[in-house]
Amino acid sequence: MSAKKIFEILISALLYLLITLLWFAYAAPQMVEHGSDAALITAGFGTMVWLAATGCIAIYIIQKARPA
Repeated sequence: MSAKKIFEILISALLYLLITLLWFAYAAPQMVEHGSDAALITAGFGTMVWLAATGCIAIYIIQKARPA
């Protein structure tokens, strides 16, 4: 595996972890604490988008790891 490919994988993983940490440690709790309808809908929608993205990433990794 080339150094460029390893770099891309590590940067992607770091970005995913950073976004996950920021969403669940900072953004979502503040929206839930705010308590308005719009904030709660945004927090729920953002969490669903994160869950869908995580599922897509997992499926992509599984398909790439499987021999053709």
